[in-house]
Amino acid sequence: MRNANVPHMEQVTTSRFLRALRDDVDDDQRAALVAGMAEALSAKPYPRVTVEDVVVRARLPRTAFFQHFADKEECFLATYETCGELLRAQTAAAVLGSAGEPYSDRIAHGVRAYLDTLASEPGLARAFLRDVSDAGPEALRRRRAVNERFATMIRLLAEQHRDELPEGYAVHPEMARELVEALEALVLGTIADDRPQDLPRLTDTATRMIHAALVAGD
Repeated sequence: MRNANVPHMEQVTTSRFLRALRDDVDDDQRAALVAGMAEALSAKPYPRVTVEDVVVRARLPRTAFFQHFADKEECFLATYETCGELLRAQTAAAVLGSAGEPYSDRIAHGVRAYLDTLASEPGLARAFLRDVSDAGPEALRRRRAVNERFATMIRLLAEQHRDELPEGYAVHPEMARELVEALEALVLGTIADDRPQDLPRLTDTATRMIHAALVAGD
């Protein structure tokens, strides 16, 4: 239950992504805290976020926070993984929704969905791609796991379009990982320049990068 003594925010969020975060976590209080952390990260970098920032946005008392998370880092990790899964799900939905189209077009649909989501949530984009580096070794381990799932998606898509790749060509796991890391670096450059609204303009560049790497081989 919400605590009437907790400072009230007139509107917690207008973000559909943050609303999805609330819906994606089973426990109501945990969902509110995950969304509260995500919204706090939209307002300031992770090192400056406090537990108070999170509970105010979640409209919960501090005691509720520590019933679910040992500290700020643990809450960030839960938020990071949830964001990663939602982002991957939206990317996958775009790819699956374009079944029957050529390989390069399906890549473009997936890349555009990924970039559109990040562009619409600039604070979360910074948290997902930039702030994770400041959240400790466990965050970096989670980042590798999230990137591995994106790499697996690339490999599976290539498998579905084997007839469009050179004969006998296979996408090696390491190549897929390197592609994910290269895409992150490409996006980070735009985020570092504080131009998240320009992310969708990277669609063609990112699509060509993936297509060239997979079709040309190693």
